[in-house]
Amino acid sequence: MSNAAPKLDLAAAARRLTAAQVGIRERRRFRRVPIEVNGRLLDPLGREHDCRTADISPGDIRIAAPILPGVGDRVVLYLDGFGRVSGSVARHCGEGEAAVIFDFSAHKREKMAEQLTIAMNKQLFGDALSEEPAKTIGAGRPDHMTRIEFEDGQTCMGEILDFSLAGVTVRAGRAPPLIGAWVRIGSIHGRVARLIEGGFAVDFEPRPPKGA
Repeated sequence: MSNAAPKLDLAAAARRLTAAQVGIRERRRFRRVPIEVNGRLLDPLGREHDCRTADISPGDIRIAAPILPGVGDRVVLYLDGFGRVSGSVARHCGEGEAAVIFDFSAHKREKMAEQLTIAMNKQLFGDALSEEPAKTIGAGRPDHMTRIEFEDGQTCMGEILDFSLAGVTVRAGRAPPLIGAWVRIGSIHGRVARLIEGGFAVDFEPRPPKGA
């Protein structure tokens, strides 16, 4: 009987580490957009529950529901404006909320990104522009106005200079808020990330409930 210690399979360990790092990068590549839509959740037992999205990305989603499936369960969601999506519960996050990672192909992720762009147009500019996202996204400087609400309750109209699924840059006819301040652009909340000449950039972020 040999007393030699078993050899470590360094090649296999390296492969596992690389795979884990790729998985982390893939998940971080998708930033969730704080869009709230209603829907229905079909749990593994085939029961339906009302649900609501807290935020969505092309790769995953955070939902709120009165009854949540367990971590690891596969679920099907029917979301207003997005249709049927499916995935597995990654974790429970907060009271009554769960994160679901989609089991999408790359093509389906691209389609979800397009649907999110349309939803962003609705919430930033109103329903009138919901059918023409190509004219506002990636155009450099779309000439569209939207309502901006500040933490102190004041509001003004601002010009959208540029936006993506991560944030928006606006020009406003008033002094900019402080970096880190909450603002509401259209119907989407976010924090001021940086200041520009005549305006500011906002990173979209769900605003926690008051007192949280």
